[in-house]
Amino acid sequence: MNSFFRMVPVMLAGLLLLGAARPEGAPSLSPYRHYDTNVFIHGNFRPAFQKQWKVSAEFLKNPPSVMLPLSVSSFRTVTGPVMPKRLTESVKSLGPEERQGLEGALTQLLKSYEQTLEQQDETLLKNNLAGAFSSFFASSFYVLKNGQELTSVQRQSMLQQINAAIGMGLKDRRMSDRDKQELYESVVLSGHIILGLYNEGRDKGRPELMRESRELAKELLDEMMGTRIEKVHAEDDGVWLEE
Repeated sequence: MNSFFRMVPVMLAGLLLLGAARPEGAPSLSPYRHYDTNVFIHGNFRPAFQKQWKVSAEFLKNPPSVMLPLSVSSFRTVTGPVMPKRLTESVKSLGPEERQGLEGALTQLLKSYEQTLEQQDETLLKNNLAGAFSSFFASSFYVLKNGQELTSVQRQSMLQQINAAIGMGLKDRRMSDRDKQELYESVVLSGHIILGLYNEGRDKGRPELMRESRELAKELLDEMMGTRIEKVHAEDDGVWLEE
């Protein structure tokens, strides 16, 4: 199991501790709860591989001689975290203190993601849409394939394809750095919430959480990337999607 997936249970344990000091009987502030999936989707942006960049088995057989640099998917941070507050506000049952606690837990998820990038010497993926989508895709794949992980070769293949798809897509659509930041946060948080639900359900023997995680992964994979897990093919030399 790679270091990213090893760290998530540790992150989960730490975040659950944020609710440990709450009054007796108060609900947990775990960030892994049900959300309206609409709050994850910003401006209906998706890489849309089939429409914007023909990703298929041909990519693996005849990869481009020059890959687009990761900088085409990068952006400048223009404000503090936006999506933790927006996600928290979508949970209508929370009181003011609970809302504040959950917002803090979600903010910490974003920080933990970027700390993991630093530890893995992948700082180029910080504030980078391709990196966020690649992480989200790996989490969705893991959950929908019952714990099967992408290899490092497969993850790199998917990162290159996502970066190219986003680069092509941004030619046709202007997005401000703020728009990109909100999309980045949405994608990072959605991947962590999917993975956290799955791990919590598995570790605590709660199949309903694992089922919820799969349903969320399936819906967001379609909404954010325009594909279904049935169209994903992971082979030794990379990952490709059916037309």
